[in-house]
Amino acid sequence: MSEIPQVTIVVVPRDRFSSAADCIRSIVENTAESVRLVVFDFGYTKSQLAHIRENAGDTPLEIVPCGRMIPLAAFRNLLPQIETPYVAWVDNDTYVTPGWLTAMLARSAPDACPRARVILPVTLEREGLDVDRRKIPLRNHISHAELRSVEIEGKPYVFDYKPYRRAAPEDLPQEPHTVDFFELHTFFAETSVLRQLDFPDMVVREHIDIGIQLRRLGISIWCEPKSCVHFDNIHERPTLADLRFFFFRWDEKLIDQSHQAFEDRWGYRFVNEQFMKNWAYRRKVYSLCRFAGLPQYPADLASRVLNRLWRRKIPKKFLGEMLPQSQLLLHQPDYQRNTTPHA
Repeated sequence: MSEIPQVTIVVVPRDRFSSAADCIRSIVENTAESVRLVVFDFGYTKSQLAHIRENAGDTPLEIVPCGRMIPLAAFRNLLPQIETPYVAWVDNDTYVTPGWLTAMLARSAPDACPRARVILPVTLEREGLDVDRRKIPLRNHISHAELRSVEIEGKPYVFDYKPYRRAAPEDLPQEPHTVDFFELHTFFAETSVLRQLDFPDMVVREHIDIGIQLRRLGISIWCEPKSCVHFDNIHERPTLADLRFFFFRWDEKLIDQSHQAFEDRWGYRFVNEQFMKNWAYRRKVYSLCRFAGLPQYPADLASRVLNRLWRRKIPKKFLGEMLPQSQLLLHQPDYQRNTTPHA
């Protein structure tokens, strides 16, 4: 691969470090194009870094030490140094499939119809806690995405809704289509577009913030069905380094600060704010149980029980009642309640 790279692929830890080497291997094995490959290092062990370098093979690899900061802040720092026309963000618990990048480059080409400047690949996941994850059928995690708003007791709230969530891959529409947001498992964009964005200091709902910013710029996000990645959020027994990063990444104070920052920027609260706190608490319990040596199923049971005992309950009727009453946020002329979101 001697041609000049057109894409910088940035591999970012989402919840853990231990999946990074397999993520790198999937990129190297399934990417035909020359790329600049960058790995954010938030505290990988020496053995993990050695495994990452080994799996990168002959692909040029850059390790960027990041210290203790949130992933979007590290990306914001790197962006001025990116010289390729395109960027692909890949979480390190995501595995790409053959042709994933080729399909997105084709959709972004000047003669493509429709042409996209920001692209979400179809992102699949696996269900359950089976030790051999390969035995579990894939299902859809995100391919369609809507931002919806609803008033609760006279106050404006926003939530993200994903049609076709958990649908079988063969049941998904196969035509390119626009979406209101992408999630950070994987996305592809023109570097020039990303330089127009104000990347927020958030650890949750940052993808919604970015989606609103892109709408303000008049730039559509497209989903490309010919590009597919797999995201795996059920992990093996964590290392101490994994736990340190996860507890920092999902610190409840950071979650609260993120929700408040979004409300200050856009004037909307989150319907599912408590859900995120509950999810983070349960995953912390699960990770600690796994670190202590419990098998997956007992660890999952312990996390469920403790979550119900200690965390605030969420009404199960949320979607049943809220969805029919809600409106597509970005299709409303007054969706920008705060006209100075960058303040």
